[in-house]
Amino acid sequence: GEAMIFSCCFSRCFLRCFLATFWLLAGSASAFSATTIDPSIIANPEAVSLDRSSTGRWQALFSTKPAWITRQIGFLETKQSQLGLSLLMSRLLYQGEPWTRSNGPVAAWRWQQDSLETRLAILRSLRAYREPIVADYLCRYLTIETEPALVISALVTLSLIDPVSAPSWAYRLADPRGPQTLPGSDSSSVRQQALEFLLESRGFDAQETINALEWALLIKTGAERNHAIRLIPHGKASEAMTATIHKLIDEYRASIIDPLGKQALVLAIGNLNGYANTELVNHLMYLVINGERATATTAATALATTLTWDAPVAINDLAERADKDPDAAVRQSLTALLLRLDPLSITVNTPANNHWATLANHQLLLNQWAVPTPLTIPAPGE
Repeated sequence: GEAMIFSCCFSRCFLRCFLATFWLLAGSASAFSATTIDPSIIANPEAVSLDRSSTGRWQALFSTKPAWITRQIGFLETKQSQLGLSLLMSRLLYQGEPWTRSNGPVAAWRWQQDSLETRLAILRSLRAYREPIVADYLCRYLTIETEPALVISALVTLSLIDPVSAPSWAYRLADPRGPQTLPGSDSSSVRQQALEFLLESRGFDAQETINALEWALLIKTGAERNHAIRLIPHGKASEAMTATIHKLIDEYRASIIDPLGKQALVLAIGNLNGYANTELVNHLMYLVINGERATATTAATALATTLTWDAPVAINDLAERADKDPDAAVRQSLTALLLRLDPLSITVNTPANNHWATLANHQLLLNQWAVPTPLTIPAPGE
């Protein structure tokens, strides 16, 4: 008896899985045969005339919290193969109220949340359609949608169908300053993900990427600015990045910087590479001599390893903090910088058996080797 019950349950589960897989595959296969969208269905989805089995599933997509969303969509794509694409796009663009109200009126914000999964499922289904007309309607959808999850999903779907135009729409989402800004750009999460997509698709040196980074680095603050800094490849410090560092150090010196700003300062300095002008060196030296542990050690490391510069600096103040600071991590970082600037001061002020004195003596020998003594050519007859 128990074996028979188990066998029946297993058979039912297998049958359900098989049917779900069949509807999904059949719907995807039929998607490629649909190449048109009926504007009348987009304009008035309630006027669509379908057979009895399809009508119930079509109406379910306009109800609050519909069940088996993927199954309903798969059925419509299979049963209504000629209208499937029009039905999906019509539901995606629908801005009205739910068709069924079992518990009285539904607030607009509640309806948007209840139908979120339906629209996400439709956007995923649309990825099987690669016709240009689908991209056109997705672009239209991006001009009206504000929900962050839906905006990003629509951008991903658009990039699969039309990878050429998708970066331009990502730029309009990442930088809301343009005349063709999109409503989705009001969301910080949308701007961050659009910027990441823009960097991957257009590259760091594209003008659209530079503009979007300028917005994120110089106009925005907090997590959005820090996210943009993390996206920049190491050593690719742009003018916007340098301006961001100057701005943050000014805030630091005025004691108005917040914790996320300090984190941004550490991230930005850690990205520096190449030649540093006098203004930047002076700003970094201020952090080395007066900054907290994270900022001081990061600035000292950048000056000692990744940056080249020729500006004069206050070595005495540096040596004093490197010798007297109670934080061992700060002392180590500052001494490493001092080793590059003035190794002789380390050999004089440090016991002979100290490892820093050994490194300083080695550095002095390297300096002598790098600048050889000029040869004296004897005069004739000598």
